[in-house]
Amino acid sequence: MHERDEWLAEWSRTVTEVERGYELTFDDYLNDLDVRHKLRVITEADDQWADLLELDTRFRNATFPSGRCVWGEENADAEGWDKEKHWYYWLLPKKQGLAFEAEY
Repeated sequence: MHERDEWLAEWSRTVTEVERGYELTFDDYLNDLDVRHKLRVITEADDQWADLLELDTRFRNATFPSGRCVWGEENADAEGWDKEKHWYYWLLPKKQGLAFEAEY
């Protein structure tokens, strides 16, 4: 399996978890968002594009705006993350389990 396919499968699992109610910790969530960040290499020319768009739509529907970068504004500035381009870093799950305590 190609690395991108593995990332896409992992992102799919994350999206499903977020839809059901994210039961893992905030740190786990940050790591899951980093998987989505890796997927930025997929473009409209790639076979996985439609799948990524569908997953992203589902993710957006299961989250709400956090008001700031979940990794922290210092990290966003240091990494050059933009709220529009790296939108996933500005969202939190609507349904959060007891282990999820946002620390940003």
